[in-house]
Amino acid sequence: MPVEITMPQLSDTMTDGTLVKWLKKEGEAVKAGDEIAEVETDKATMPYEAPEAGILAHLAIQAGAKVPVGALIAVIASKNEDAAAVKKQFAAGGGAAGAKPQAAPAPAAPVKPAPAPTAAAPSKPAAPASAPAPSPKPASTGNYNFDIIVIGGGPAGYAAAIRAAQLNQRVLCIEKENLGGTCLNWGCIPTKALLEDGAFIRHLKNGAADHGVIVGDVKIDFAKIIGRSRTIAGKLAKGIGSLFHKYKVKHELGMGQLVAAHKVKVTSADKTTKEYTAEHILIAVGAKPTELPFAKFDYKTIVTSREAMTLPVQPKKMAIIGAGAIGCEFADFYNAIGTEVTIVEMLPHLLPNEDEDVSILLKRLFERRGIKSFTKTKTDKIEKTASGVKLTLSGENPGEIEADVVLVAVGVVANTEGLGAAESKLELDRGRVKVDPEYHTNLENVWAIGDCIAMHWPAEMGMAGYRHPDLAHVAHHEAVHVVEHIVGMHTHGIDYKNIPCTYTHPQVASLGSTEKKLREQGREIRIGKFPFSASGRALAAGEPDGFVKLIFDAKYGELLGAHMIGENVTEMLAELVLAKKLEATEAEIIDAMHPHPTMSEAIMESAGVADGRAIHL
Repeated sequence: MPVEITMPQLSDTMTDGTLVKWLKKEGEAVKAGDEIAEVETDKATMPYEAPEAGILAHLAIQAGAKVPVGALIAVIASKNEDAAAVKKQFAAGGGAAGAKPQAAPAPAAPVKPAPAPTAAAPSKPAAPASAPAPSPKPASTGNYNFDIIVIGGGPAGYAAAIRAAQLNQRVLCIEKENLGGTCLNWGCIPTKALLEDGAFIRHLKNGAADHGVIVGDVKIDFAKIIGRSRTIAGKLAKGIGSLFHKYKVKHELGMGQLVAAHKVKVTSADKTTKEYTAEHILIAVGAKPTELPFAKFDYKTIVTSREAMTLPVQPKKMAIIGAGAIGCEFADFYNAIGTEVTIVEMLPHLLPNEDEDVSILLKRLFERRGIKSFTKTKTDKIEKTASGVKLTLSGENPGEIEADVVLVAVGVVANTEGLGAAESKLELDRGRVKVDPEYHTNLENVWAIGDCIAMHWPAEMGMAGYRHPDLAHVAHHEAVHVVEHIVGMHTHGIDYKNIPCTYTHPQVASLGSTEKKLREQGREIRIGKFPFSASGRALAAGEPDGFVKLIFDAKYGELLGAHMIGENVTEMLAELVLAKKLEATEAEIIDAMHPHPTMSEAIMESAGVADGRAIHL
């Protein structure tokens, strides 16, 4: 009996789909689970698997066709059927009596970029339910090619382009490389894939016996681990392209340069140029790793994070300069797969911006795993050797260390080289695009967001000592904020004093002020700290290390800071982000019933410690 394959509904909002291309030819034998086509849904391009084995007898639609959910797209004949006869019957439109309509099985993991809107595009400009409808767009003051041009296709740029298109703006997004920028292609996403692989390997090596599993010699396929992270990044980048297609965002591959207010030049890889105009130009070019003045990157033995995740062979020894998020994440991964790792940090602690209790425990756990951590130590010199590199150190740990490769992770600088033509007169501040709190640059209708900006807060805003955080989720929110402001919607500002941060393994997650900072400000505070060693769920998971630390205002119970280290704490942070946004007190966190047994109970218990009513401590 032939199997009819129909366009599946692969998301709740999907009403039709596009057959991007066929991966198998008509008449070709297929096995159940073979990828036979690529289907573009309302969210991403996804592989379509054959539901049964047989002969792909008839392709009912051509590549590029868009058809409703449920429409016939192909027919598979069983091995006992005449494929030519089945093709003839279905090509004539007759179908087959008793034929089995089959939709593709739901994919194991929907491919969608992070972060991205989940709602379907409105047919007319529409604001979220919590905000008033946008004001009518002001009349254009010129005849422009686009309403908005976005330079940069990373978390800020692609989010801005999609949101603008949802609001019926004519949008062009210019990206010099891959959509998704550093975060999706070379940062946030692929590093998390490596961290998960590292954690899996560590569990096999060190924890399997505790779970009653006897594992022999664990062998590492370094190339396959790296390949998996690249595959994930590639799928997500492709998903952004699908969203651009869905919302009719025009995409140009090339280097974008601001020529003047309202005008941009695009230079492609073959050096051909085009010029476009827009009523508004939004700069979102991101950042790149900072280079040490005495040790230029050679991208082989002195590397950035980009090379660190695509090294041709696993190094036996790795030195890492800088113990921020990037340095600690790569230290964790390479240690897990057996590389000897040494971290060198000038400041007193790993993750210097985190609460000291978190940083101290992280160093202790790293050292337990065999990661050497040299804090209060400066790298004075890097020399290339026959086998790799040699670092000369001073400070608390003076001496020399040798390694196959050194990762330099001391921060980032804005990608502004060549961004503004000389005649544009775009104002920079120490290499970053200078903006005010509404993201205006010094040029008419030219805005900038994300890691490339230097925010200048007026004195009355009380932001002295704060710098703009270089984080993907900050850039994403800035993008949406600016676009909605441009079209006249009411927007809420971003609270830069309460930016959530997450990274490493063991996971670290934080929000708001540290204990040290609050005490320096003279704030009266109450602190609740609950260890995962007292959590039944953590013990069951074999993850007793870590804690939740919450800091409250002593008088009013307001949540001022949250600092966590341990398994799954990055997934727990959203609760505290919402609590802070809604000005929840310790009493309200305690009164909110937390499900048992979960890691999240540690949040409730921590609030209980602060308020003197913890049950399990």
